[in-house]
Amino acid sequence: MLLSAAENLADETVNLSQSQREQQKALAGVIARMRKSLDLETIFKTTAIEVRSLLKADRVGVFRFSPPLDWEGEFVSEDVAPQWDSAIATKVYDYCFGEQFAVHYQQGKVQAVADIHNADLSNCQIDILAKFQVRANLIVPLLKQKELWGLLCIHQCSNPREWLESEINFTKQIAEYLTVAIQQAEYLNKVQYQADKQQALTDQLAQATAQAAEAKRQKLLPITIDKIRQSFDIPTIFNTASQEVRQLLQADRVAIYQFPPDWSGTFVAESLTSGWNPLVNIQPIIADTHIQETQGGRYKEHQNFAVDDIYEIGHADCHLALLEQFEAKAYAIAPIFQGEKLWGLLAAYQNSEPRHWQQYEVDLLAQISTQLAVGLQQAEYVKKVQTQAADRQKTLATTVEKIRHSLDIDVIFQTATQEVQQLLEVERVAIYRFYPDWSGEFVADSIVTGGTPIFRNNPEIADGFLQATQAGKYPRHETFVPILQGEKLWGLLLAYQNSQPRYWQDEEINLLAQVGLQLGFALQQAELLTQTRQQAAEISQTLQELKQSQTRLIQGEKMAGLGQLVAGVSQ
Repeated sequence: MLLSAAENLADETVNLSQSQREQQKALAGVIARMRKSLDLETIFKTTAIEVRSLLKADRVGVFRFSPPLDWEGEFVSEDVAPQWDSAIATKVYDYCFGEQFAVHYQQGKVQAVADIHNADLSNCQIDILAKFQVRANLIVPLLKQKELWGLLCIHQCSNPREWLESEINFTKQIAEYLTVAIQQAEYLNKVQYQADKQQALTDQLAQATAQAAEAKRQKLLPITIDKIRQSFDIPTIFNTASQEVRQLLQADRVAIYQFPPDWSGTFVAESLTSGWNPLVNIQPIIADTHIQETQGGRYKEHQNFAVDDIYEIGHADCHLALLEQFEAKAYAIAPIFQGEKLWGLLAAYQNSEPRHWQQYEVDLLAQISTQLAVGLQQAEYVKKVQTQAADRQKTLATTVEKIRHSLDIDVIFQTATQEVQQLLEVERVAIYRFYPDWSGEFVADSIVTGGTPIFRNNPEIADGFLQATQAGKYPRHETFVPILQGEKLWGLLLAYQNSQPRYWQDEEINLLAQVGLQLGFALQQAELLTQTRQQAAEISQTLQELKQSQTRLIQGEKMAGLGQLVAGVSQ
């Protein structure tokens, strides 16, 4: 509409006077500028500048009413000569306007006042115009259909002014086109509002859908974590994790990537939808120069990374070529740590098309990668414990063999404490012996370098509780470290951790119990050996006494025979 109006004005300009031609030319320029912008503020400002320049007025302003406020309003745009005050943002309320003039402006009436002091104006109107330094004004209504939207105001502040008919007509034409611009802008605002509203509804729906999906994933996440924790076998953990995460994220591929010492890498587990090529045992060792040069890049700083479109992120050609080998269009990655060391990556790939990764999806990857880190630590710990257990059982057998091959109880005690202290990697192992009154003393110990010995450095120890209870719970076999000599509680085998607290594993306590049992056997053997030696000594002594008796008897018999012989000779 504005385009055709500008073309018609250009044709009519040829037949008009010089001033009229200038006005029509200015009008065409204003309309052309209106066409270039849909922003009302820009249109109003451009129009005010053009009109004030053409009419050589002191101020041109656009005044807008706020009908709900009973015809109160404000200037929303203006162009004013430097020597006059600005009227922008000044609220105006004319209590007589609604009664006297609103209805006339709504009918399109134009007010042209040559001098406000010689016109038929109310005192309130004169006061308002004087407030803006106005002596003469030309007011044209801006009508939006039948609604009075505002006013186009031409002010002469320096002196009175007689408004020419051509100036009035020109201003009316400007007002008409401003009205069209207002209607177009408001229509576009309405369309934009509807579009924004529709977009808001779409966003709300998308957000609700995403929230529902996130809620579902959060509900399933503990189940996934529980499945991961059900095994200490690393391949089983990895396969479970990749399958569960791919289903949770509805991704085309989820893979686990491991870094060897040279920071190259290889895929060790994956789950993928049909139609895509596997990477595990297919892709050779991958050399990512950036990862190798930086020894882990951003991932060593515990950073997650998500790319919606590999061709829009600015990857180097070599990196793009690598991702194309993986058939990836988008990917999200979370690092996997083993303790403080970057072990590898948990990666989700979208192969069919680019994908916008939601933050909660990246967070989910990070949560699972944390669980994988725990799984790695647990598996490493189990392996270490199993290795230690095997080593300990092997060393325990050697220790038992050493105990069995000695009949010297002091040597046995010293061997046992030394071997157990090394086996359990503790700071002290000691053997404590009870006396008949249930006091006692340390009879052997083995300590780490720099420790203080307690064997031979402590006098008799009297524990009131042990004495009162006759060794407390130990006779009832409720501990793993008593030393029993037959059915009698002889003493205790003790392991100490002095520098810090320590959680004693069942396997460690069982090892102590086995050594304690062997010490009990050694004590029984020693006691049996002592008894045997005593018995042998007693038998030897008896034999000796018997021999001596026999000797005396024989000697007595010899002496008796000799006496008889002597007696016979004498006779």
